[in-house]
Amino acid sequence: MKTSIVLLALIVLNTSALLSEPLAVLVKGINPWLLVAFEIVLLLILYINNQLKGLHEISKIDLSGIELFVIKPKGKTDSKS
Repeated sequence: MKTSIVLLALIVLNTSALLSEPLAVLVKGINPWLLVAFEIVLLLILYINNQLKGLHEISKIDLSGIELFVIKPKGKTDSKS
């Protein structure tokens, strides 16, 4: 969850750097294609992060209901003598 929030914040920041006029003054020396490529990389990382999170949820194995060793209580023995 934390990684997704950071990635979304970076995507919004990068998009605003591409589209807003006041921030254009700050990034005027940066090639816009570099920012576009960075935006694409951030979107890919966000997509991969979400897919891996879903894969992690799917791969959880619940073994709480399995009884590996069944032990009879000591006090209850069936003696037929």
